Amino acid sequence: MEIEEIFLMCEEVACCAIDGCTSKTYNKLSILMDKVVSVIPLLDDSFPFVFKQVLSSLVSFQANNDLNGIADCVNFELPSLIEEHKRK
Repeated sequence: MEIEEIFLMCEEVACCAIDGCTSKTYNKLSILMDKVVSVIPLLDDSFPFVFKQVLSSLVSFQANNDLNGIADCVNFELPSLIEEHKRK
């Protein structure tokens, strides 16, 4: 259930970003990142390394106020990586 919650949160963050709501996007993004960190035990051992790259991308997008980059990252890249790295 927790991972499915993350997928829904990813959509929410992406929608805020697409709508151009900067402060709301950053607030929801922070909550999403905390949630992803909380489910790391449910993912395989390589996920933290991949997640570090996602975080780097998100920080870069945020520094450049690139809401479309954030939307793409959280709506496509992050969910697919989580799905790919679920423990079997």
